[in-house]
Amino acid sequence: MKHPEWLRQAIAAGRELHSTRQPRIRHNAINLLSLAALICGGGLVGAASESVPVWLYVPIGSLLLGCMLFGLFILVIHECSHEMFVLLADPRRSRALNHRIGWLFGVMLFTDYENHWEKGHLPHHLHPTDPDRDPQNPDPLDGRRLLARMRWLLLPGGALALNPSRRYPVSLPRLGAGLAIWVGLGALGVKLAGFQVPVVMVLSFNVTALLNLIKIAQEHGSGLSREADPYLRTRTYFYATSILTSPFNINYHFEHHASFGVPWYALPAFHRRVIELMPSELHAYYVTRGFRAFCAQLAGRRPLPPAELRSLTHARRTIGRDRSAGPRAIDAARGRRL
Repeated sequence: MKHPEWLRQAIAAGRELHSTRQPRIRHNAINLLSLAALICGGGLVGAASESVPVWLYVPIGSLLLGCMLFGLFILVIHECSHEMFVLLADPRRSRALNHRIGWLFGVMLFTDYENHWEKGHLPHHLHPTDPDRDPQNPDPLDGRRLLARMRWLLLPGGALALNPSRRYPVSLPRLGAGLAIWVGLGALGVKLAGFQVPVVMVLSFNVTALLNLIKIAQEHGSGLSREADPYLRTRTYFYATSILTSPFNINYHFEHHASFGVPWYALPAFHRRVIELMPSELHAYYVTRGFRAFCAQLAGRRPLPPAELRSLTHARRTIGRDRSAGPRAIDAARGRRL
């Protein structure tokens, strides 16, 4: 479909920040050092179990470790699905390496990387919130439906009921490998500190699942599925704890959908350019700022642009054939340099 001119310019601006235009050594260093920081952070949470009282360690440790696991999803699995966690000179080798890394961390996080991310994430970008063509977020939850789903997380292990990978056939080797990793870590924690370590591990997955539900509601909930233009079915959102609970700039989601080849560390710069291009009248509708707006989005009460602003969200009609779904658009969707 045709996009309004400001959105076409925003999409084009994203190509200037595409991962293939980033210095590979710098790009890889940023991601690998960030991964090392997450792993070290998890180790510190485990080490703190020896010195922090149990009553304090369990809730705080679960929150911190859950945020770090969520960070692994965003930094590694998500970026691997876009073939840009690590970059090599040869695109085919780069694609293969990202596949292996994404699969490995998928095992650790009980995620069917190949089906849900490698195969499922591109359709999500092409057809976000489409109940027939989006395998990841076909029906974003908000309001009472979101609250009902969150109730599962009051139970230890409740994250299992919310695992999106449940929809795919169970791979016993993958499940066994994931269990072996966490049982081994839990046993080591019990030996070094006590039972509180495996308790924190179990509860941390509930925290990760909670953050993911909130993320989806902020990105695609509150009526955005009704937008005709797929690029307008998402919002960027800012809130006080976003650096911890929406790590690696995943809250810049309007920008991420406008050009999903932009690496996470370049999204703030892309956001500044998008805001310059987006008509100021639309800022309040596609960018969530402040606690009240954040809660309204979770509740499903954020409004869409009214009728008088719809000329800004639709392209002007022109004579001629719409070629937006041609080969160049397909190449762009696959993250290739145009």
